[in-house]
Amino acid sequence: NYNRVKPGTPAFGGRASFRGKGGSGVGGGGGGNIHGSFNSDMSDDAKKDSAKRLELASRATSGSGLYMTEAARFNTIATLTNLAALESNRMSMLLEPGLLDNICRAVHNEHSDVPKQCSALAIMNLSNGDMDNVPEMASNDMVLETLLKLIREVNPETRRNAVVTIFNIACSDLNTVRLARYRDGMILEALTELVGSDDPVRLHDEARANAAETLFNMACSDISETTDRMANHAGLLECLAVVLRGEHTGLEVKMYCSATLRRMAELIRHPMIAQGALLSALVKAATWTSTDCIAEAFRAQASEPENCVIMAHHHGLLNALSRLALTSGDDADVDKVRRAAVGAIELMSRQDEARALLAHNEGIIMALTKASYGDEGSLRDESLTRQSMMSEMDEATFDQSYERLEGDEDGEASVQSRRIQVALKNLVSAM
Repeated sequence: NYNRVKPGTPAFGGRASFRGKGGSGVGGGGGGNIHGSFNSDMSDDAKKDSAKRLELASRATSGSGLYMTEAARFNTIATLTNLAALESNRMSMLLEPGLLDNICRAVHNEHSDVPKQCSALAIMNLSNGDMDNVPEMASNDMVLETLLKLIREVNPETRRNAVVTIFNIACSDLNTVRLARYRDGMILEALTELVGSDDPVRLHDEARANAAETLFNMACSDISETTDRMANHAGLLECLAVVLRGEHTGLEVKMYCSATLRRMAELIRHPMIAQGALLSALVKAATWTSTDCIAEAFRAQASEPENCVIMAHHHGLLNALSRLALTSGDDADVDKVRRAAVGAIELMSRQDEARALLAHNEGIIMALTKASYGDEGSLRDESLTRQSMMSEMDEATFDQSYERLEGDEDGEASVQSRRIQVALKNLVSAM
């Protein structure tokens, strides 16, 4: 399981955290409407979607609060924002009929930016819930439509507050599937666009980092529909891979993107349609070696025997995998990358059809040869003492031995060294 934590880098293991990002207050005291129209050539689903948007537009442009002066509305929203900054107030405020809808209406009807910024902050504060509750705000279409509007605002703080709201909502699994479903993936599309905006002006844009973190949080959902919709959303996996190659992307954004790809690689299996897009994304992302996430993503795919032949046939994959296995450097993180990549190659070499393709790839042979010499150099004595014992093991016993040694760095390295030798021998015989 993945630990959904915030803020900071992705962490794995443990229970999911349902705490939201911190609330904020404001001190005292633009927009447009949502349009939709029917077309005689529209499908039934499109007509329903258009009708829903018209209904939302009607709700957004009605309400007694709109008859107040602009100054009065701003002061009211500012007061609500400050009240929502206190954790003990939030759930009771959310239970108040019409309160959240009226805050959303201000976003769609104000002509100046300040009230919209204040509304975004109020919605973010309310989305934090409390220690025991994550607000089910994803069931309110007006809230989601408002967040879609705010996430595209020019003001960076407004964008950031909108994305943090989505992140907080996504701390509940039930909310993640609603977010993924909304308007056939419009929330996912908005997050993807924000993460993929490789703009030097936005190098330190908090909203972009928060969007990457939100996608990772949603990928940690235990609801398969959420992750399936993410996997099948056009361009999402490719966007994550391209971001890892971006020149104007902060480290935090890249770390969340690589962790999300690793998570998706653990979930996507043959014969899922998204597997081709995933493998293409991993090939593009293979330049990322600051963490072992991409190398581990390859190993996760190779751990399923039915994936190995597909991987071996995928254009550019063997070359990308061999480059990861040959990554230069002496620090511990680079060593993890090499080990994970070589582990993926070894797993693939167990399948006869994949083995034939591996045997004719120069980079793969070089990576295995180098790994074999490298491991023997550091653990030669221990490897030799174990070699005769392991040669008598069948594959099931060998796997059980490997599992027992997991966590024991020297023992695991010794077992992998033996497996590399076997894999290299098999590939040479297949030439």
